[in-house]
Amino acid sequence: MKMPRSKHDKIDSISKFIGLILLAVSIDNVSKGNYYIALFLFGLGAIIGILPIFIEVETPV
Repeated sequence: MKMPRSKHDKIDSISKFIGLILLAVSIDNVSKGNYYIALFLFGLGAIIGILPIFIEVETPV
């Protein structure tokens, strides 16, 4: 999937922000003792955080 640089930067920043939110929620769940939920949220945040790596950026010719 290709997209312009500006949209790629927006998606990249939003995915990093959502990944950090999921990390914070998973740390909160660890402190409450919900280890499986925390592990799931941590993995989901990691997948969302690295998703923009697979998006190609259009280069003007």
